[in-house]
Amino acid sequence: MLRRFVYLDETALDQYIAAVEGGLTAETHKRSTRRGTAEGVDVALREGGEDEESRAVADTPEARFDRLLKAAAADPEGLAWIDVDEPDADFSKVRTGAMIAWDCDLYVPDFVKLMAGGGEGRRALKMVQSLMPMAQTLDLATEGLPSVDKLSAMSGFLNKLDASLIVVGEDDTDWKVSGQLAENHLKSEEVEGRARIVGKVTKKLASGQWKSFLAFPGATLIPRDERRRLEKQRPTVETAAQYLEGPSLFLDILAIYR
Repeated sequence: MLRRFVYLDETALDQYIAAVEGGLTAETHKRSTRRGTAEGVDVALREGGEDEESRAVADTPEARFDRLLKAAAADPEGLAWIDVDEPDADFSKVRTGAMIAWDCDLYVPDFVKLMAGGGEGRRALKMVQSLMPMAQTLDLATEGLPSVDKLSAMSGFLNKLDASLIVVGEDDTDWKVSGQLAENHLKSEEVEGRARIVGKVTKKLASGQWKSFLAFPGATLIPRDERRRLEKQRPTVETAAQYLEGPSLFLDILAIYR
């Protein structure tokens, strides 16, 4: 199957493939030989001949990922790899550290879109900031829009917030998977939609537990004690969109592809 990657963490991929193969391959040399014959006009005189071709093929991330999948298919138990077919059964028994691969529907929560550095809210704010001076110069109607000073303050707040882009996967089950996406590993902005997600399980969130998207590892803005307190409380109707609800798996995401 040809894969179109939406996300691929090449740093993690190199670590995994090096562990599986005992090192990294820089390039592969391929040699092919063709044998031919030559015939005379009057006498069928055959002469053997060879045409040799040698190529150096670079070892791309896509090729390394393909070899990782083949290694997982050959030894799923040794690599603690689960191709999820029955999420209710598979997720309930999966352990921290296992690798999962699951076809699901992916989305970025609206709250994350607003707050994340690579989210739609930040891009929309930058667009308004760039257009506001021109609109004022041309005396265009700007009633209802924040002032330039307020836009600058909002932009400064979001920049200091530095929240990560988070994706959530779900399907015909109560279970969800979620994890952060590093912008430098994104291959496409079309993250949302049906796709296959591959990642290492870092934590399980039981049913009845919640986790604030702003308190995900690497994007922690809330003190540890406060995070623990919030995880024991049910979010209000107004704040529910800011939380991931269990049962869920937290993933260190390796790849997303279609």
